[in-house]
Amino acid sequence: MTKKLFAVCAAAGLLLSLAGSTAAHDEKSENPGEKIERSFPVDPQAVVTLCVASGTLRVRGTDKSEVRVRSLDAQQIDFHRIDKPKDPSKPAARVDVMVFDKRAVANPKFDCQALASVEMEVPAGATVQVQTRDGDIMISGVAGAYAGSQNGDIVIDRASKLVEAGSVGGSIVLRDSSGRVNLSSAGGGVEATNIRPTAEDDTFEVGTVSGDIQLNRVSNPKVTAKTVNGTMTMAGPLAKSGSYGFTNMSGDIVLAMPHDASFQLNAKISDKHDIVSDFALKYLAEPPPPPPAKPRTAAPETKSKPPAVKVQSAPKTGGPVVAPIVVEKPMITVQYPLRRISAVCGSGDATISIASFGGTVRLKKI
Repeated sequence: MTKKLFAVCAAAGLLLSLAGSTAAHDEKSENPGEKIERSFPVDPQAVVTLCVASGTLRVRGTDKSEVRVRSLDAQQIDFHRIDKPKDPSKPAARVDVMVFDKRAVANPKFDCQALASVEMEVPAGATVQVQTRDGDIMISGVAGAYAGSQNGDIVIDRASKLVEAGSVGGSIVLRDSSGRVNLSSAGGGVEATNIRPTAEDDTFEVGTVSGDIQLNRVSNPKVTAKTVNGTMTMAGPLAKSGSYGFTNMSGDIVLAMPHDASFQLNAKISDKHDIVSDFALKYLAEPPPPPPAKPRTAAPETKSKPPAVKVQSAPKTGGPVVAPIVVEKPMITVQYPLRRISAVCGSGDATISIASFGGTVRLKKI
């Protein structure tokens, strides 16, 4: 538990090539407070990036092959085509939306520094990469979503292929989506409901430093959940031959499953806490303890540091580059003994692995 808790390739930073900005329909607004709206034709499966320093970002998928952007706060909106096709007449496959407020209009280097809330429509088959340092993000009805907010909530629904989202100071909600999922929050909870795989290897990974994790009807074949300080809850049927891993340093783990659930349980729990099960478990022989470690010289005591958040700098290349938000958890020393429990319920189709160092494990029937 001394490694990084979670790394999410969310839209944490974008480096933009300033040359070749492409003009779009409509002109910039000259009057403060007047809505500015611009559009740009794109491929139905285009990759679209958008970032601001502060403001709420709303993204919605439509049946149109264009990107349409609106803002009451922006002074200017430009579109930068990143792909370099042999035939320039073809719709763009990669586009960066550049939003400028009044102070940034005269200096294009201030892209991603605008203080503006933005609404954006993209093709339903598009992948979006959006980031705001201080604001909420709402994304609906797209193929892929990468979202990052340093101080705001993230809500995503009806993503059809993949979701990667990270928030330093807010919560994350994911609903009615499918594909590979990777969610991380340092200071808020994570909730996921009705998530499905689109491929056999679509994993579901979620982690928090200080926040609850609630999973409802997540049917991906491999689910991994980690938290330092929070309650974990998973409700719904298990995937056939599914693999589930739960790690919790301080908090309860509650798994609510159908009465006919079939699984093998491998658990490490504190001697001070129990496994409370509604299921009839057949306990297996406990594996022999590992050989005692050689004595070591005690290291000088140091004060623990709070979780650190690092934003890796992106390489200086043309076009936007998504740099991951890396949430590091503090060093944790377990000062109480652990006991290992192995058991089977039914024929043991799925595998549930649990490491709980400071809470009760509850297996409930629904």
